[in-house]
Amino acid sequence: MSDRIFLLPLSQLTPSQLYISEQKLITVESWFHGDITKMEPIPVKKLAGRLLMTDGHTRATAALRQGLSSVPCIWDTDDLDWAAYAADINMCAEEGITSVEALAKRIVSPENYRLLWHSRCDALYDESYYKILRQEQEVIFFTRHPTPIGSYDIRPLDRGTDSGKIAYYQLYHNGIPVARGCIERYSYEFWEAADIKTFAEHRNHGFGSAITAWLTNQIAASGKTATCRTLPQNSPMNRVIEKCGYQKLYN
Repeated sequence: MSDRIFLLPLSQLTPSQLYISEQKLITVESWFHGDITKMEPIPVKKLAGRLLMTDGHTRATAALRQGLSSVPCIWDTDDLDWAAYAADINMCAEEGITSVEALAKRIVSPENYRLLWHSRCDALYDESYYKILRQEQEVIFFTRHPTPIGSYDIRPLDRGTDSGKIAYYQLYHNGIPVARGCIERYSYEFWEAADIKTFAEHRNHGFGSAITAWLTNQIAASGKTATCRTLPQNSPMNRVIEKCGYQKLYN
């Protein structure tokens, strides 16, 4: 854990849990009394374009309830399961818990905290989106912003076997298909620009970047976080990903 403490506005912090234990909150408020000098800094991590709290949710809630607008924070540099925290972002977004203010409306009894939150944490590791967010051989990248793209002829591609969560598109040049890719809606918050391929005889003309940018822009326009993945040794795809404004989801 880093030792440099700094102040951050509560409005910039993203929760990684769904509930606050009333008992824990009463304990914190019994000694806190709005005195920021008494507060242990809240660990945060830059993840998927957010400033994610990895702990300290009760302290942040107490600070909000007692009128503070900023809290002391510290960068979390520990080697944690960042795929699980990315999955927490998805889980919280799905239930609208994207701010400390929203979290502060989820104060529950200790019994319900154990029932609602601990059981949800245990189940998280069986969720398909957690397994997808784990970096194994491939590196996962993300962006939340559209990327500039010229005018291209891109049409839906009916493969006949695609599920409702996968939609393929094909890029045409002079009426000829030159590249294709898909949007995979694998979770509420994270959608992937995936299975991107430029056909061999049409490579080195920017078509791979074009279809990737177009897919990314469709995801961003839907209000979702775009992900894209590739092997570290796949230099052409890594260049495309960088050109389209992606960054590593986590290190």
